[in-house]
Amino acid sequence: MVVGYPSGLTKKDIPYFAQIIHIADVFDAIVTKRHYRTHVHISDTLKLLIKEATPTRQTVALDLLNSYSKSGKINQKILKVLFKVVIDDTQYEISCTLEYIDHLKEELKRLNKIKKMDEKMQKAKKQKDKDYFLEYMKILFEQGENVSNYMQITKEYENALNLKEELVDSLRNEIDIIKSLKVKK
Repeated sequence: MVVGYPSGLTKKDIPYFAQIIHIADVFDAIVTKRHYRTHVHISDTLKLLIKEATPTRQTVALDLLNSYSKSGKINQKILKVLFKVVIDDTQYEISCTLEYIDHLKEELKRLNKIKKMDEKMQKAKKQKDKDYFLEYMKILFEQGENVSNYMQITKEYENALNLKEELVDSLRNEIDIIKSLKVKK
């Protein structure tokens, strides 16, 4: 039986909003990265919450000797809603990350045009042609970019793209895991 602090309320007597806040607080406490521990995956957190929501048979108070209570520590209905909220939030994060991935791809296209112009400039025999390709490159440069650093910037964009694509894969995997979780009755 779940006991509510400080009045000793039982599960059915604890206000619904207080149960929601309790689950949100437990969820946040588990998933939030702290200086003394690393990030816990969302699906692992939900598994822990399912465990807390699973009804158990346990003996209650002496006056109810030989009686048993079937109740979990967490309201299952609220936990199911939390699943939906987490999935929606994760899908939103995927959507935002995909937009950023599109931006990175556009930037890489631009930087690859600069690279092609640089290669043509290196092969050009006439100074007039070299100057032409250099001017074209300058038009494509963004603030802070130049002939000497655009290759490093390209590598940074490529690394960022790879990391973001891995993040999307990881988040999609988390959603699949969450969808496979069941709150037992």
